[in-house]
Formats: sequence, structure tokens, C-alpha cells
Amino acid sequence: MKKIVLIVVFSFFLSNCANSSAPESKQKEKVSKEEGTTALQTEQITLKIEGMKCPHGCAAMIEKNLKNTQGVKEAEVNFDTKAAVISYDSHKLSIKNLISVIENTNGGDAYTVVTE
Repeated sequence: MKKIVLIVVFSFFLSNCANSSAPESKQKEKVSKEEGTTALQTEQITLKIEGMKCPHGCAAMIEKNLKNTQGVKEAEVNFDTKAAVISYDSHKLSIKNLISVIENTNGGDAYTVVTE
């Protein structure tokens, strides 16, 4: 009977030791995953655009160029409001970069970003 009690007690301690170390290893794994990734700093900006003459050509072309720019998460150009709403990674792009993409669409002669 003593042997059974000892085996049960010993098994209990071993299982507790194994369980207590599991969360620690999971936590370390979580930290290393976080350390390995770069934090994404998403910003959103609305830029007024002059020079758009049509919704299907001008606005669509600017929107396509913005969406194809590395660091832009989302872009929507609205012809009626003459504005672009852009979500972007501010670690990769500046507002000047976004303005440059817009103003250089179509050879750089057609569009101007209005800053107030």
C-alpha cells in the first residue's frame, strides 16, 4: 500500500512540474515571435486632388498607382469629392511619398495635391 501511495504522490509531483513548465515555454515562444516581427504603424490620411477630369480614368488610375505602392494598405480615390483616402504604413512611406505617387501619375503633368 505504501508503494502505491508513493507512486501516486511521485506521479503527482512529476505532472505538476511538467504542467508548470509548459506555460513558461509557451510564453517564451510568444515573446520570440513578437521580437521577430516588425510592428506595422498604420496611418490614414485624406488628400485633396486637383486636375481629375473623370472618375473612370483619372481617379481609377491614381487609385491603382497608390494600391501598387509598397506600404499602402488601402486606397480609395473619390472623383466627386476630389479626394484620396489612404491607409499606409508610416514606417515605409511618408506623406511626401504619397503626394509624389499621386502627382507623378500620368507623367506628372495632370494632378496636384492641395495642402492647406
